[in-house]
Amino acid sequence: MERLRELFDLVAHHGTTTAADIGTHIENSGIGADDFRLATTIALLQKLGDQPIDFEQFAAIVGDELLMVNRAFRRQLVIPDWQEFCSDIETVYRHVATDRSGSNADYIPILRDADPERWGVAVCSVDGQRMGLGDVDVYHSIQSVSKPLTYAFALDREGFDFTHQFVGMEPSGRPFNALDLLPDERPYNPCVNAGAIMMAGLVASGAPHLSDREITQVIMNLWAKLCGHVAPVHFSEETMLSERDTADNNFAIAYLLRGRCGLPRSVDLHKMMDVYLSCCSIEMTARMLSIAAATLANGGVCPITGEQVLPTDVVKKTLSVMQSAGMYDNAGVFTLEVGLPAKSGVAGAVMVVIPNLMGFATFSPRLDAYGNSVRGVSFCRQLVERFTFHMYDSISGGRTGCKRDPRASQHTRRQRDLTDLRWAVSHGDRYATKVRDLMLDCMISITLADGEIEASELATMAEAYAELMNEQPDPGALQQQAVACQQRAVQEGRHGATGAFEALVERLRRELPLLDDNSRELILEAAFRVSCADGEIEPEEDLQLRSIAEALAIHEGVLELEIARFQRQLPAPR
Repeated sequence: MERLRELFDLVAHHGTTTAADIGTHIENSGIGADDFRLATTIALLQKLGDQPIDFEQFAAIVGDELLMVNRAFRRQLVIPDWQEFCSDIETVYRHVATDRSGSNADYIPILRDADPERWGVAVCSVDGQRMGLGDVDVYHSIQSVSKPLTYAFALDREGFDFTHQFVGMEPSGRPFNALDLLPDERPYNPCVNAGAIMMAGLVASGAPHLSDREITQVIMNLWAKLCGHVAPVHFSEETMLSERDTADNNFAIAYLLRGRCGLPRSVDLHKMMDVYLSCCSIEMTARMLSIAAATLANGGVCPITGEQVLPTDVVKKTLSVMQSAGMYDNAGVFTLEVGLPAKSGVAGAVMVVIPNLMGFATFSPRLDAYGNSVRGVSFCRQLVERFTFHMYDSISGGRTGCKRDPRASQHTRRQRDLTDLRWAVSHGDRYATKVRDLMLDCMISITLADGEIEASELATMAEAYAELMNEQPDPGALQQQAVACQQRAVQEGRHGATGAFEALVERLRRELPLLDDNSRELILEAAFRVSCADGEIEPEEDLQLRSIAEALAIHEGVLELEIARFQRQLPAPR
């Protein structure tokens, strides 16, 4: 009962709460009102309207779904600081929005005439936390995003051995629409056109009693389950007819396949092609694709319905194919730089999976030379520069460039690091003392960069140090350390107002090999607190922070997130 009372106190004011307050607390965790795990609680809240809710009523309302309410209230979902994470995603979203390079696909009118300014990003975690920015509810044809799911459908129906009699698992290194085949005359993989056409033939051959459109509907039903039925899956007849009218190269691939390795169960070539082109003509939104991606990230279980849509083993193989071949013939570079399973389509969609964490989807019609969305690829790159999402970030030895891990509360982690540092310094630990001294040197050197330290600046620095180290420094000792900084700069041949700062940067570079991510973050935090102590970051201070971040090998994008966070905390202009 005590724990239940603690939950109530999180939303109560003077002994009562309201349905709106409870709903807001759930919403702030990232959970939507349509989440199946809170269906009873949400329904009961909706019946209450604005009437006050006391503790006994609260207990009755949440009792059937107490575990989920507890997780949402206590920030125990996979991304605990959901609102902060959403703000960080918005920072990257706005940064990418300025890129207007590339151009629409132009081989059919519906793609050529799409609004090139469309830009949307949608996210769904494996715990069903969701957000969307921009054009996330605009329907567009999924095009090649359909390919890995057609492969997954075939694997689920036909099994691994039979499926791979007709398609390989190797990246091709060739354009997606090339006629090249493996030495054994199979297509390279299910994500190039030849492989996707063969998968369409495999699916069609397994349902001889169904028409091409009925088979497409079955696959559309799979997509609907993957995205939790949040919106209807559409089909574009216009896209289908245009695709068929311009499909000479794809028909050539189909005839080549029939003439070389043969088609599955001697399926009718035209039925196979109609299934392939129809799958490309399925229409969905970025919001829907993000949930489908999260279902894959969750081992085939849809986060917002709890349904096992695909077997986990099928999902593992599908993600492996997406990893090696999902981004057309730029897949190798994408894996190197982003390190995540993804699939793009020429209508402008990119669907990305972060296993065990989340899925996300972007939509922007302008494409690069490889046929991938310019903004979509840029967003992916910038995301992994700021977060520990690359598949190999886990082997970084504690040196990721101080990228954030949204699985852990950043505030809690930083407070823990500071507590550990204070404790170690108090016992004379050499490493901790070095980190503390570097933090102090950063504060002093930034303050000295505009000349002598004035009394007010000394007080500001003392306050920042006290907040970080939980002890009040001796002003005289700070003054002495400032003098020592200036003297070290002179000894290194550096003079003038910026000499001490230049000496600091060089010292940070020398110390870098011995500093882990946690220590580097704390050093940057100390510099940041002094720079923004007056409520703004001046251009010169911005340059200094970037110099310190560069010397500490902290990704510039991580610093930009910190600056954006600081700016969000400023009072709104009157």
